Amino acid sequence: MSGKGQEDGGLRAQRDLWAHAGWRRWVLASLFPRLGGAMMPFALLLVGEAALGSFASGAWMTSAYAMGAAVASPFRGRQMDRSPLPGALRTPLLLQALLCGAMALAGAVRAPLSVLLVISLLLGVVPAGVAGAYRALLPSLLPPAHMATAFAIDAVLIEVAWIGGPPLVGALALVHPGFSLAAIGAGALVTLGANRWLPAREPPASSTLPGHRVSLRPLLRGMPLLVYVSVVACGVSWGAVDTALPPRLVEMGSRAELWGGLSALLSVTSAVGGLIHASLLRPASASRALWRALLFQALWGGLLLPTVWMDTPWGLGAWLAAAGLFLAPLVGLLTYLLQQSLPADRQAEGFALYGACWALGIGAGGALTALFLQQAGARMALAPAGSIPLLTVLAVALMALVLPRPPSPPPSPAPGVPPGP
Repeated sequence: MSGKGQEDGGLRAQRDLWAHAGWRRWVLASLFPRLGGAMMPFALLLVGEAALGSFASGAWMTSAYAMGAAVASPFRGRQMDRSPLPGALRTPLLLQALLCGAMALAGAVRAPLSVLLVISLLLGVVPAGVAGAYRALLPSLLPPAHMATAFAIDAVLIEVAWIGGPPLVGALALVHPGFSLAAIGAGALVTLGANRWLPAREPPASSTLPGHRVSLRPLLRGMPLLVYVSVVACGVSWGAVDTALPPRLVEMGSRAELWGGLSALLSVTSAVGGLIHASLLRPASASRALWRALLFQALWGGLLLPTVWMDTPWGLGAWLAAAGLFLAPLVGLLTYLLQQSLPADRQAEGFALYGACWALGIGAGGALTALFLQQAGARMALAPAGSIPLLTVLAVALMALVLPRPPSPPPSPAPGVPPGP
């Protein structure tokens, strides 16, 4: 197929996807949880700094939030797989709204760090598994021919949330940092109404693990294992960027809230890169998709390395924008590879573990930032953002070449498209 034919086919697939009513309803329902996830780390960082006068305290809060999500996601994902959707999302969304109010109040009264850390941890635990549940709904909403395009556009939609989320936090923080938490809580309540537009999905029959017990062993081998390792590295990178940039901007004589604008710039270029990638012919096999993902991860990490030596916000913005071009294509490939290798009755659990790996990485990145801020300053806190993804590319490439890969459990006939010629 010629390059022009590939591009036309990709654009036609996108038009067909957006013409599907089920897809549009899913996008609407998943919008506010995505926006809240994009807002929460920056919001906690600023709440912690305002309450305790230390960005390191805010970074520890962000780390506690991410670690709570990482630990809880596999268990919550398994529960989502064995529960009717979207009905199972009602309780976590209500509790998230209440916890956002509690954190805003605790920050306003300058509660001690121990209290702020506990609430941060709960803010990660309670909504864990929600994102995985929405992805698990897709095969029941869309025909198989739309799945590859849906996961490519899904990565772009994540970037759209990041375009709006951090700048909104920065704008609200100019009035009071707690307002961003109120906005996240309100979004959770709006989501409850939007979920009514989604058709009910009964839990599929379990062929690999009956009941609610969690066993990660079937997921931590073959292609899923390679995906999860890459995702942890991406999370560390993003966690370092998200928590080190605001104090680095203050070191430069600027304002921490400017990170909202720089984050939006990165997300804009990421969305552009994702749209371009969605228009291209997808890889002919899972192996080729993995190697393309590793190339994008290497470019993401390599373009973030120079941020350590930048001394102006404009220099930071230029390298962040360049790196962003490869983030959404990378995420789209990783989620598509994962969806293709998961069985039907482990979709929410598998994607919840994907979210847990992101959260684990973000938590580790936030903890590294807190340590660097206390020992070496914000400039060096940016070093893991580029170095960790590059080192992981080498590790995953070696794993792909030398480790035996048992056959992955067969996916349901509904999700995914068999690799093209």
